[in-house]
Amino acid sequence: MRQEMSVSKLLAKLEAMVKHHEDQEAHHAAQEAHHREQRAVHAAELQTTRERLAAYRAAAEAAGELADRFQAPTPPQEDDLPPGAPVLVSRLAARVIATKDPAETFNSTSITREVNKRYGKRLRRPAQSRTVATALRRMAAAGRILQIEKSRGPHEAVYSRGSEEE
Repeated sequence: MRQEMSVSKLLAKLEAMVKHHEDQEAHHAAQEAHHREQRAVHAAELQTTRERLAAYRAAAEAAGELADRFQAPTPPQEDDLPPGAPVLVSRLAARVIATKDPAETFNSTSITREVNKRYGKRLRRPAQSRTVATALRRMAAAGRILQIEKSRGPHEAVYSRGSEEE
């Protein structure tokens, strides 16, 4: 301790330190009370959320088990081809196109997909998009379908069953 400090200065400084520490203690006590309240609120919310999460998981598991038990019957595909008839991809494509709505557009990939889905068991190997594209071009040239867009580079031609007057 320095000898030059007067007793009154020393007393004033100590009183200021006491006041400062009292203020800090009060501040931190208030913060502690606030934090204790917030902790209690969050603990209650956490408990409620955990209970609801457990209930949701149990319900989801029960619904999943129920869904696993249920097997929706798949409707049989219409194989309207006469038995023993020769299977030509172009004729199959024409049958698929005949079921389309006149305003509906399609391309060789979508028709190929549907031909393979509907008549795949009757084909020796799956129909190819190139074969169907050729059949569509010939049908458009004969006027049986309408070409909406020409093919350009990687983009396929788009067709419709509609007539040109539409």
